[in-house]
Amino acid sequence: MMDWAGGTEARNYGIRRATDSRNLSELLQIVLFLVAIAGVLSFYLWIRSQIIDIGYQNQQLNAKEEALVRVQARLILEEQTLKNPERLDAIARTDLGMIPLRPNQLISPPTRDADPGSSNTLALANLSQSSEPRKPSATN
Repeated sequence: MMDWAGGTEARNYGIRRATDSRNLSELLQIVLFLVAIAGVLSFYLWIRSQIIDIGYQNQQLNAKEEALVRVQARLILEEQTLKNPERLDAIARTDLGMIPLRPNQLISPPTRDADPGSSNTLALANLSQSSEPRKPSATN
């Protein structure tokens, strides 16, 4: 500091301010309160952004699902078209040069004849008969 009257400069190096602990604790409380509010707002904004992202993902998945359903319907239609017997017959006749079978060319697979005296039939017949023999009815 300059003393203008005397023209000399006087410095106050020995004077120090006393720090007030009450002011520091109030300042610390205010700073912590502001940090807490900033943290809560940051958390709220993060949650909101996550909700928005999930909404966009949901829309994208719904669009993909609709596209897959359309592809599935198209493939089912194509499968039914390819399995059409008239189409297969036309391809066999024109492209492969096949002709219909004649009756003497048919070979029937061996069939298993039902045995009239099988064990099931006998078991059922035994159940229907009682232990006493049936008497013939008197019809003349």
